[in-house]
Amino acid sequence: MTADTGIRGNVSEDVKKKCQKALTYFIGPSTSYGHTIGRNLRLTEINVLGGEEGETVCEIEVSADMCNVYGTLHGGCAAYLIDPCSVSSLISLGFVTGRDGSGISQSMNLIWHRPVPKGTHLRIISKTIFTDGRLRSASCELRDKESNALYISAVHTTQALSKRPSKL
Repeated sequence: MTADTGIRGNVSEDVKKKCQKALTYFIGPSTSYGHTIGRNLRLTEINVLGGEEGETVCEIEVSADMCNVYGTLHGGCAAYLIDPCSVSSLISLGFVTGRDGSGISQSMNLIWHRPVPKGTHLRIISKTIFTDGRLRSASCELRDKESNALYISAVHTTQALSKRPSKL
């Protein structure tokens, strides 16, 4: 851990600060959808491996306002958590390589392996899969922080924003 951000990993403190700022930006202000949940996400680790793969870890405790009527993580909330967490791996790699890692969601595929009970401390581990060209993709796993049990796995694909105005 570092004294400045408290974020572990092999990237510079400057990159850690930029990634934290980007995550905060994507969670949005208090009027944004899901802000009351998103503000509880903690970015705990950032690594860039071989200059080609970004990996981030976020953590959150599953609270009652994140659950369905069965007391387990709601599917919509799972997708909401995966969105900024998976993008954080793309953004972190982009900050290190000088490429833009941002974009808009194109697709998100989730697989539920087991229900996530209220009170579970989640580690959300995201890794870049593909970052060349306009499409970028990242894998994401929601795991139990204590037991490492896999709850949900996902692949999130984003598309770079066009720098040219569209022709209608």
